[in-house]
Amino acid sequence: DFTSLLRNKGLMLVSCSAAFRSMTQAGLLTFLPVYLAYQMDYSPFIVGICLTLLQTAGFIAGPFAGHLSDRMGRKRVVISSMLLTGVTIIGMALAGRSILFVFFIALVGFFLYAMRSVLQAWAIECTPKHLAGTGVGVQFGITAMGASVAPALFGVIADAWDIYAAFYFLAGTIIAANFLVF
Repeated sequence: DFTSLLRNKGLMLVSCSAAFRSMTQAGLLTFLPVYLAYQMDYSPFIVGICLTLLQTAGFIAGPFAGHLSDRMGRKRVVISSMLLTGVTIIGMALAGRSILFVFFIALVGFFLYAMRSVLQAWAIECTPKHLAGTGVGVQFGITAMGASVAPALFGVIADAWDIYAAFYFLAGTIIAANFLVF
């Protein structure tokens, strides 16, 4: 039964999209504190506040996005969330060292975390009922692979160019995920 899930096109596309989303999340969670501390000269307390903003916005967005996906469909919510995540990450990079950067952190958290539950629900819908847990497990495994490579890729890009180029890379990962969903 497990191998049938690996051949399930819908589950694989949703899982690969979720992996790109996880790449974006892992890259942000790894390098956002570095950027805030070393580029914006924020204290550890303020860095913590900014990361709390990111998570709190996601906490608010999750149930809202889940409800919208139940009413409007998974695909519409995921595409909208991914597109807006990409736009807000580009906004972060363009905001540079201004206070607007913190505003964009909250927006990224809202849109990035909004789609997690929707992608899980979509993965369940792509699998036979008796394999729903295994299907979500496959999705988590694939997303973990995406998340595991993101910090290294982000670091290579930031070293080769600068941290703003790395933020553009993260926007690109979420836009790539959107193409898979679309």
